[in-house]
Amino acid sequence: MKNRLSFRWAKASDFEAVLDLSSQLASHIEAGIPPLKGAQLETYYINPHAPMCLLLAINDGRIVGMISWTLTHELFSADTRVYISDVSVDRSIRGQGVGAALMAQVKEWAGAHNASKLGWEVWHRNVEAKAFYAKLDASIDEEAIPYVLTL
Repeated sequence: MKNRLSFRWAKASDFEAVLDLSSQLASHIEAGIPPLKGAQLETYYINPHAPMCLLLAINDGRIVGMISWTLTHELFSADTRVYISDVSVDRSIRGQGVGAALMAQVKEWAGAHNASKLGWEVWHRNVEAKAFYAKLDASIDEEAIPYVLTL
């Protein structure tokens, strides 16, 4: 599968495919259907000054995966890092290398932007994702504890 994949930045016209992949991810982690709107996709991922990047994996003209991330910079360490927020591969082709290829694309992009690390969170019961990241030689960040403040 990896040899037949191509990648491109998301466009506004990709909304339905992005919503489908987002819904598949939400279902997989036992969350509700995402309330994503087209205007939000454009504001946060598509517009020239959007804070997030959204890369799509294409196979035979069909969107089969996506990954989104943001570039961050830490003042205390002067480190540049990439934070991945969503990775989703169409359920019909999971296990065929699409996720690894998406992660490799982000890793390459991060290196070109002088990032020292990629980081992300995994839902505690997502056994498949944990196994996938282990295969990529990713490790659990034992130095940080994730916090959330609900607004």
